[in-house]
Amino acid sequence: MMLGTPWGMGGRNAQSISPPLPWSRGVELADQSRSVLWVDAGGGATMIRQRTAAGMSTIQADIIAVSHADYNEYWEGDLVVNSTPSPTSGEYQSVTQIAILSFLCVDGTIATLRLPAPQLSIFLADNITVDATVIATLIADCIGNLQSATGSLAAAYLSGFLAAR
Repeated sequence: MMLGTPWGMGGRNAQSISPPLPWSRGVELADQSRSVLWVDAGGGATMIRQRTAAGMSTIQADIIAVSHADYNEYWEGDLVVNSTPSPTSGEYQSVTQIAILSFLCVDGTIATLRLPAPQLSIFLADNITVDATVIATLIADCIGNLQSATGSLAAAYLSGFLAAR
């Protein structure tokens, strides 16, 4: 009987229970993962996990600035609890409504950032396509920090659109 980790690594007598860190040309890359419990004004909640090279704090602050959602808690190491989250109301106030932002990474893969309960003001007139000029700070903080599944860093913003989960 073969046993392995949820990530498909290991096998018989496997010792590691965490996912492997990304590698590039034989060098282990810096890798951080933050899980955020987002809440909305209607009482909904969703969990989103993002991988970064240097941490998610500035990206999370940028998301809050353009989202109706607020974090209830997050962890990227120790658990941090927001005892008074203050989500706001708006057109897309549910955390199940997500803006998907796509970034081209150095190795050609795509990194995605999920923005819960996006404010209507970040969209073009079609209310579906994200206006990059409105989220310029968020984009800038993702470049060189946000990672794809391979661990490659985001190099350029591609597009953003409204999606529902």
